[in-house]
Amino acid sequence: MKRTLIRAGVWLLLAGAAVGLQACSALGVAMAPAKKATAPTPDAQALAGDFWLALHGGDYGRIDDLLERHMREVVAEPGDALTLFHTGLLHAWKLSERSREPRNARVVEHAIAARRLFAEAAQLDPADARIAGFAAGFVMTEAAILSNEKQLRQGYFQMQDAVASWPEFNLFTSGYVMSANPPHSAPFTEGLEQQWRTLDACFGAKVSRQSPDLRPYLSQETQSGRKRACWNSWIAPHNWEGFFLNFGDMLARSGDMANARVMYQATRLSGTYEQWPYRGVAERRLANLASLTDALNKAPDNEPERVTMNSSAFSCMACHQASGPPSVRSGS
Repeated sequence: MKRTLIRAGVWLLLAGAAVGLQACSALGVAMAPAKKATAPTPDAQALAGDFWLALHGGDYGRIDDLLERHMREVVAEPGDALTLFHTGLLHAWKLSERSREPRNARVVEHAIAARRLFAEAAQLDPADARIAGFAAGFVMTEAAILSNEKQLRQGYFQMQDAVASWPEFNLFTSGYVMSANPPHSAPFTEGLEQQWRTLDACFGAKVSRQSPDLRPYLSQETQSGRKRACWNSWIAPHNWEGFFLNFGDMLARSGDMANARVMYQATRLSGTYEQWPYRGVAERRLANLASLTDALNKAPDNEPERVTMNSSAFSCMACHQASGPPSVRSGS
């Protein structure tokens, strides 16, 4: 009996020590000073200029060099949220348009790097809902790659917060991430509805879900406030065209060809349509509408064009490329 009591006491002491150690660990982490944000240095500002030149020029081949230069700046100034964000975007671009290059399993490492960098940037600049949206999106992307359901749900609810902060921007961001799912799955269906909700948020009215006429809304174009995310801008020179190209793809994958036609045709409403490097893609989508559902849903791995925009060789460039040759050409 005495031995039993001694053993019980020892176990209680060990358990108490373990609880105490955990409490100390939690307290130690909680009391650690927060990472401090710092403004971009002149070198970082010059680097940002190079980032935008490459992005707007569609110069995918410069990504590796730019990643090297950006990471040097991150190591030198780890509190610079802007450079962290741009570095994450470079990794995202490398991953998203991977069909430009031969298949390589290690390309998924860019998802892991992007997720970490966006998380750091979001911590340093929590007021920027764009960063929050990318951070959530890559929590979901990494989780999908690694089949981590708990992380996927975490990213999903993180994305809901980002959507609430800036619906006009992050409803599209969320839907774009979920467009990678099978066309009749619950996530894809939700992502498709988020594209409709983007229009509602942008135009301040419930847009018809049956072949809507979008021309009456064109007079609302603005370059200021939250609704600037709905239109072309210096950041995304063909934002309008890219949005409707993706919307058309999602509708085509779901079998809604009447609305898919409307969205592909909506790309032509942009005042910069003739300068859009990917207008040929939209025109080829329209010309082959009857076979498009099967083509998009059964596209082989690394198909650059006849695949949903999210997985294409113009996944980022459809909105962001202003000049230079398109990443795909007729017959690719």
